[in-house]
Amino acid sequence: MKKNSATSPRILRPFASGTLLIGLMTANAFGWSATGTVKTSTGTALAGVAVTVLDSSISLKATTDANGAFTIGNTTGIQGSTGPKAFIAQVVGSELVLQSPVDGPIDLALVDASGRSLWTAHAIVSQGAARAVLPTGLRRGAIFLRIRHSDGVQYLPVTPGTEGMNISRPAARSLAANPVLVFKLTGYDDTTYAMTSASQTGIAVVMAVPTTCPLPAKFSWKDYGSPLAGPKNGWTAIKDFTHVYYNGKHIINMTYYKGGWNSATMAPFTNWSDASAATQTASNTGVAPELMYFSPKNIWIDSKQWCSGASFCYMTSSDPTNGSSWVQKGNLLTETITVNSAAPIDHTPICDDKNCYLFYADDAGHIYRGSMPIANFPGVFSGTKLILSDTQARLFEAVEVYRIKGQQKYLMIVECMSPRYFRAFTATDLGGTWTSLIGADTQASPFAGKNNVTGGWSDDISHGDIVRSTYDETKTIDPCNLQLLYQGYKPPFSGAYGEIPYQLGLLTLQK
Repeated sequence: MKKNSATSPRILRPFASGTLLIGLMTANAFGWSATGTVKTSTGTALAGVAVTVLDSSISLKATTDANGAFTIGNTTGIQGSTGPKAFIAQVVGSELVLQSPVDGPIDLALVDASGRSLWTAHAIVSQGAARAVLPTGLRRGAIFLRIRHSDGVQYLPVTPGTEGMNISRPAARSLAANPVLVFKLTGYDDTTYAMTSASQTGIAVVMAVPTTCPLPAKFSWKDYGSPLAGPKNGWTAIKDFTHVYYNGKHIINMTYYKGGWNSATMAPFTNWSDASAATQTASNTGVAPELMYFSPKNIWIDSKQWCSGASFCYMTSSDPTNGSSWVQKGNLLTETITVNSAAPIDHTPICDDKNCYLFYADDAGHIYRGSMPIANFPGVFSGTKLILSDTQARLFEAVEVYRIKGQQKYLMIVECMSPRYFRAFTATDLGGTWTSLIGADTQASPFAGKNNVTGGWSDDISHGDIVRSTYDETKTIDPCNLQLLYQGYKPPFSGAYGEIPYQLGLLTLQK
């Protein structure tokens, strides 16, 4: 996708009477602070808990002491405007319309008071005017428009309203979006606390030991009973689904087919029953996407295959709900280390606390793995190695890898044929040895396939994604509540593979 940019210059009419404008902020800074303690449910103080700010683009960290106490804050917050340029702005439909006394390039961003970037764009002021398309589905809460220009930076207040973005001149302090604090400690569930004011003391946080469930000896799934969504826009198929649950919404990226393969996004939706009504939009930037939030660098990553000059490449965004915000960045794999000249296909990246790994298949009975230090990711993997071999039918494609919640164990699923089904493997280390999971290793007794699904509408249980309990680079799943998105189609069908009318399906594990 191309970055948002200004349209061709045009002379703007004067703003209509009653239109709300963005006013210049005063040179105030909006700070915040929080103190409190972290304990177990039995009242035991927890030392060494890492305290951060949810999705913040600035580095704010604290650690609880021996008494479980913490202090964290930001004395600078959003700074006042600098430089002499005086921008005014107006929201017109889905566009941000800017007026400036000086022409030239500007960088735009919507940010919250903790510094998190929600949307970015580049524009050119020409003849005193510039425009940029605004994102949809912006979360509620106060935010700011940041304008970087040749002489400095301006922060202008923006408030999302019930019918879109309202632009006004409210009191400065009321604009500051209160942070959401995140508490992390090995052996405990991650916990969040939403601050309700700019300065809070005596916050009491309780962290719980995670409920863990073993993987079942045999898997049994119940189908949703019908497709969640079918292809739109005259497309033949939608497939290769990747999913995250973020800010109360399901976000799905995918591949579509219409005389050829391309990628697409599905508009965020709240409930599975809403998927059929979600807008599907072509993005045309590679296929077989993999979506995750990379927390060490505070960016969203959508990686894909069949890139120009590379097997796999990636894009980044600050807002996964805005399909037009993705920017092409670089490659993940340029070398080809495969058996018998097979081609790399269907990759998946995942990280632990030290390294990131890239797993991929080759449609010929092999699974490969590369790695790099987490500080170097995203980047180009090299030195990838063959880690699993079998027949083509038993190790075909669509490899996915996940961390199992509350356990030092990882799960790999691989699509097999035919009809399509999934086998499963486990390992205690992403860089270690992978072993077939007994009871989930054959077509008769698969991880997921026609033979262990009730209420199904498709013979194929094909390329998809286990619904994750986190959206970050650990790709954590919860065996207590497993669901699997997949591509399927209603038989019978005969014809070319690309014409198979794949749709979005959902399985839920039966306990």
